[in-house]
Amino acid sequence: MRLVADGMLGGLARWLRLIGYDTLYFNKSGKDEIVRVACRENRLILTRNSGFVNANPGISVLIESESVEKQLAEAKRKLALNLDTRSFFKRCSICNCLLEDKKREEVENLVPEYVFKNKDKFRRCPECGRVYWDGDHCMEIREVLKNISKK
Repeated sequence: MRLVADGMLGGLARWLRLIGYDTLYFNKSGKDEIVRVACRENRLILTRNSGFVNANPGISVLIESESVEKQLAEAKRKLALNLDTRSFFKRCSICNCLLEDKKREEVENLVPEYVFKNKDKFRRCPECGRVYWDGDHCMEIREVLKNISKK
């Protein structure tokens, strides 16, 4: 499933990427551009704008919740999202690109010294260069997702 989130759902877009969904985020583009991209790339549009959903049935889904965690639970329910842990942390949360596995030596000067000394597995975004590793924040993310899975 390929998605696009409009400017009202930036936090949700980041979470969807974290769990492995190909999700574009349009913060400054107009609605016409979002529709063009969604149609061209066979994507479903997520928005909090009910008027937009009414004007674009079949290609858009209304997300009514305000908090990101509730938005994710709502998206899971409405889109039947699969929260498969094997898909987690495979995409850049910033630019949506698939991450590449990197050897420790390849990221030595790109991560804090403590992280380099204590972590073995790293991934890097080929687009923006951001480096990812399994830190404490990942444990917190997994806990949130575990709670959402129960709903």
